[in-house]
Amino acid sequence: MTNPKIVTATHGPQTASFATIYDHQTPFEDINRHRSDAEQRIAKVPIVEVASGVAVCDGGGGALGHPVEYIQLDTRKHNSPQTCKYCGVRYKMKEGYHAGH
Repeated sequence: MTNPKIVTATHGPQTASFATIYDHQTPFEDINRHRSDAEQRIAKVPIVEVASGVAVCDGGGGALGHPVEYIQLDTRKHNSPQTCKYCGVRYKMKEGYHAGH
């Protein structure tokens, strides 16, 4: 009795299997072929300047946004941009603004 789960067929001297169909390659080698340019596109978005020590990002709001994230801008690296972990938008405090004012 043959096992119906085995993916081979024998007809005469030839055997058809994944190895012969795909020339000894697995059919999943092309799985990571797509390369996204999302990082380059988000880098082109200008840094948002905020007159506060905390930025609030919701990804555009509504059904197309993401969960609300509060981003602390008053960090040890003074006035360095902080990034939203969901959408990648960068925020920083406006020049001359100090948190707590």
